[in-house]
Amino acid sequence: VDGASLLAVVSHAEESSLMPPHLKAAALAAAVRQWSRVAEAAESCPSDLSSTRQAELGALNRVRHRDGHVCGSLEEYLHAAVDDLTDWERNMPLDAPQSTKKKLEGSWQHWHQILFEYGHIFGAENAERLRDRVRTRRRELLEDRKRQRGETLRLPEGKVWFEATAEWQEVPPNGICAAGLEYRLDMQTGRNFARLAM
Repeated sequence: VDGASLLAVVSHAEESSLMPPHLKAAALAAAVRQWSRVAEAAESCPSDLSSTRQAELGALNRVRHRDGHVCGSLEEYLHAAVDDLTDWERNMPLDAPQSTKKKLEGSWQHWHQILFEYGHIFGAENAERLRDRVRTRRRELLEDRKRQRGETLRLPEGKVWFEATAEWQEVPPNGICAAGLEYRLDMQTGRNFARLAM
């Protein structure tokens, strides 16, 4: 199918209230899979597909190339990815290898990249609200993992487990760190920071 035809079909699907949902989903999936052709057609011939929706479909095409998922909207993808990633994080064994933790962090970084695109298309305020909710949810998960790991290791009184992520975090003076992390010392303040070695 040529790009102009796909563009016409997806434009009609977006506007039609009578088209059955499974046909709308099929039109969207076809447009996302063949996005380069559809984008070319959109540049050369006028369509009813807004530039915002075109940008969103382009981002969904990149998601499909990386993850193999086709979603109806970036918001749908972001929420589904948060659910999957937090489940992965929640169910990851406390003694999971660093390579597994790095894969998880890499997936979170990809999520943040897509969130950045979402903010560019739909407004930074919307993206920041979602980022704040997710940040709070992850912080709660990390605190729970720290507590569980400390109990499992039977850390001495006053010691806490340091749960590293891909981002630099301050290591508390009483923190116990896993092997294989990257460390940084702030020479002015004497504070230590650590993250997963990427």
